[in-house]
Amino acid sequence: MPITPPAFTLVCQFCSWKKTFLPGSDVLVQNRNQFTHCPSCNTPLPHRRTATPKEVLKTRLEEFLTLHG
Repeated sequence: MPITPPAFTLVCQFCSWKKTFLPGSDVLVQNRNQFTHCPSCNTPLPHRRTATPKEVLKTRLEEFLTLHG
């Protein structure tokens, strides 16, 4: 049975690009929820960390507004 992983945030240490992901499954798709390079400055390997509750709330709100707005 698949286990949903916790929300995570990717952060670029060089240009401060940041994006929070709320994965629906443990499948990672390149350039959708898995990045080997920063999409902004092309620096390799953005830092991955657990998302804060505030980041999760913001991302959920953005997703809701995109679907219902």
